[in-house]
Amino acid sequence: MHRFLLFCSFLISFGSLAGQNVKIRGHAPDYAGKELIFYHFPEPVTHRQQKLATTKIGKDGTLQLSFKIYQATEIYTDLEKFQGTLIVEPGNDYEISLPPYSPRTSVEAASPYFKPELFWLGLKGIKTTDTNFLVRAFLTDYNKEVAAHTNDIYQKRSADTVTSIISRLERNNPAGSNSYLKVLKTYSYGELEYAITEPDKEPAIKKYFAASEVSFSNPAYQQLFNELFSDYLSYKSIDLLHIKNVVPGKQGEFNGWVNQLKQSGFKQSVAELVATKSFYDGYFSNKFDKQLMLKGLKEAATLITFKPLKDCLPDIILGISSLQEGNPAPVLKLTDQKEVTSPLRTNGKYLYLAFFRSDSKDSQAELDSLVTLDKKLSTILTIVPISMDKNFAGSVKLWKDKKYPWQLYRPADPDKAESDYLLRTVPVFYLISPDQKLALSPALSPTHNFETLFLKLYRETRFKQKR
Repeated sequence: MHRFLLFCSFLISFGSLAGQNVKIRGHAPDYAGKELIFYHFPEPVTHRQQKLATTKIGKDGTLQLSFKIYQATEIYTDLEKFQGTLIVEPGNDYEISLPPYSPRTSVEAASPYFKPELFWLGLKGIKTTDTNFLVRAFLTDYNKEVAAHTNDIYQKRSADTVTSIISRLERNNPAGSNSYLKVLKTYSYGELEYAITEPDKEPAIKKYFAASEVSFSNPAYQQLFNELFSDYLSYKSIDLLHIKNVVPGKQGEFNGWVNQLKQSGFKQSVAELVATKSFYDGYFSNKFDKQLMLKGLKEAATLITFKPLKDCLPDIILGISSLQEGNPAPVLKLTDQKEVTSPLRTNGKYLYLAFFRSDSKDSQAELDSLVTLDKKLSTILTIVPISMDKNFAGSVKLWKDKKYPWQLYRPADPDKAESDYLLRTVPVFYLISPDQKLALSPALSPTHNFETLFLKLYRETRFKQKR
């Protein structure tokens, strides 16, 4: 499925509208007795899914559920080979149909990289003026245009091609008074315009985010936001012309960083969102003091004025807190090249987890540095490289080319590993103590003085044990 196949949610002020129920019903005899979970992605900082409702299909195939929402929302449900999706709006009722039940094959079920096909849930009585119809018609045209002009967009970076595509889509898909479709189109076009200016982020940031309204749970907004603002503090820290401007961000000063962003043209709500994202990503980047990044998030929880983000911050901070040093390491099952899956065990040594991707130059540089580290510390430290490649073959080839000395692993459940260890960028490192607790979370990388910090921690721990 093309990466631009997205739906979006038009922002409605949380303070101006009380939540209203959405009712969904249908008849799905193929799924009789099965449990379905409906979920969405409520915010762009962590982009973690949140459950809306769970329902069990009746023996006669009856499907019925309801839940409260505050704004138009794209929802999903997992259906074995398919990921069903639908846009729901507050106060509306929907009668849906599901695709014929099609279980995954044994190979698909065993593969951690299998992704279900996105499927628009059927809607009884849908009209040509309905939001779902308008969105689906637009996205069908949009994807056809992108597929037909992929080379001109991504290789030639042709501005004329993008302008022509937008003109045709505007002519064939008028939004009229449908605000939902207007926002969808805006950020879909933003994806195209960023594609021809990448890696320069500033034009898209200024046009689509700095002074715009925040469409907080809008998936199209979330995707472009994450492309432009993931690891933003690191990105701005290498801008020599403005190096002093990022000092408040690096010091975890929420108001200071927000004010700097506002001085560069961001409106208050967007500046708060970018600052929060900066501290969250900075905590896991190994490039900043993680306690200062956590300080920034905690200050945000008190000082932030944008209510939808303020409401999400306790869960965001809780997610980080679960990875605090001294807590049990999240359970992690790993699969090796022989397709043998086993739980992560320390076997009396410290474990240095190295999450990486084979197409990441930073990852390869750190893996190279690990070779020397392994020779020095192998009696007390086990290095565990964990591939986060979508195609494991890339890591296998890297291991063959580089002749690395360690067993190569991938997570048995990549989504769970990414969620449990909050992996937003790679490479990311964690140190786990012999008693399966987080010793350094996250840990420094090999090229950023991990060895010195580890040996200090090791000696201090040994000293305490002897006492």
